[in-house]
Amino acid sequence: MEFISRVYFEPRRLLNKSEYGILQVLERLTREMGGGYRVMAQTSLGEVIAPVNGAASGSEEARDLAFRSINSKRLDFLVIDRTGMPALAVEYQGHGHYQNRAFMRDAVKREAIRKARVPFLEIPAEYDRTVVENQIRSALRPDERRGSA
Repeated sequence: MEFISRVYFEPRRLLNKSEYGILQVLERLTREMGGGYRVMAQTSLGEVIAPVNGAASGSEEARDLAFRSINSKRLDFLVIDRTGMPALAVEYQGHGHYQNRAFMRDAVKREAIRKARVPFLEIPAEYDRTVVENQIRSALRPDERRGSA
């Protein structure tokens, strides 16, 4: 509290204009599809996936290090199902995306999401809205998702 009391804070924009456009597409499609889907933005990866406990998933130290590797990373968007489980992870690769260490951050997210068996969609800066909408619908169809009937 000592450090917080020494400074002022200001609100920051959660999404830029392009990201907000993706949010609108996701929200519209999930409403149209029904099924209780909800869209979250800027979601901590460590809140929605975790290393599996047990020796088959590596040592306790390995699981801890793996969790630390994902916990500080955020998904641009996450669609959850009616039970709150991840249904689709979405990353928007905007124009300024390929700067600094973004490639490595994305590789870590991509691999962790793949291992958790959550569908993952990367949307490039220049995208065809119809193609993206079809990809989202396909990923969220119950008969194509894991463990659904």
